[in-house]
Amino acid sequence: MRGHPLLLVPALAAAVACASLAGCTGTAAPGGAQPAAPSSALRPASGPAPAARPGSPGNPLLLSCGEESFTSAPVPQQPQPGDLAIGPLVIVSGKRLATASPAGYGEHGTYKTPIIVTMGSTVTLTIAASARGQVMIDNPYAHLARVSDLAAATYRSCSHIAGFFAQGFAFTHGQTRGCVPLDVTIGRQPQVHHVTLSLFAGPCSS
Repeated sequence: MRGHPLLLVPALAAAVACASLAGCTGTAAPGGAQPAAPSSALRPASGPAPAARPGSPGNPLLLSCGEESFTSAPVPQQPQPGDLAIGPLVIVSGKRLATASPAGYGEHGTYKTPIIVTMGSTVTLTIAASARGQVMIDNPYAHLARVSDLAAATYRSCSHIAGFFAQGFAFTHGQTRGCVPLDVTIGRQPQVHHVTLSLFAGPCSS
């Protein structure tokens, strides 16, 4: 079946924020162009490169044990039917979202899509370059850290229990469904896993 391009459907209602309960003992880690100089001019030595913007692919927002959420039910240690697993990262109900009703997850293009990270693991979730500025990671700790347009987040679970992180995704231009390309890295491994998550948009092209 034909895949849906990202961001095609107009918005329906006001955005909702996902809630989380902090637990465990960890804490959160966290111009214009110059005219060309003549070829004979001496150029000053370049200084240190400016730090990447927090929450960008070059400087992901770090969410660790202290930013996990805890629910009344135990966090599953293995993916459940309908979950989407990429190594130690589990997107809860990730396979079901394509045909699910948006009303069960949020509204106005902001949807709760929690993730689980297996115990003692670290994963980085990044909005792929083609979708940045059109969709972002929605996380309550990003707001506390004054990070807007969150494009990349590193999730580090507790060493003794799988981590449940209450996060989601939000379209930024009023759309309500679409295909969201994600880049996932595991720990310090160089390999990047490319995943396309369908948010209520039917089958998506990989």
